[in-house]
Amino acid sequence: MIYLITYDINKVVKNYDELYVAIKEISGDFQHPLESTWFVATDSLTQADIYKRLRPLIDDKDYLFVARLTKDYYGWLAKNVWDWINAHNL
Repeated sequence: MIYLITYDINKVVKNYDELYVAIKEISGDFQHPLESTWFVATDSLTQADIYKRLRPLIDDKDYLFVARLTKDYYGWLAKNVWDWINAHNL
C-alpha cells in the first residue's frame, strides 16, 4: 500500500530533520515529489500508525495529514514518481 504524507510547517526556526528521517524509515521505500509531500510504501503500517510515529516530531502549530492512496488520483508529477506509484500495484 502507498500512503500519502503531507504537512505544513509553520515554525521556520525548528530543525525538522528528525521528521524527514522518520518518514524515510517508515519502509525505506518512498518518493518525495513535492516540497511537503511524500509517498511511502508499506504493508505493515496503517495511516494511524504512521501519524502516531510522526506527530511527536512536529509542533502544535504545524499540520500533518496521512491517507492511503487509492487508484482514484490524478495529477502531474515526474515520470519516475508515476513509475514508482504504478510499480506498487495500486
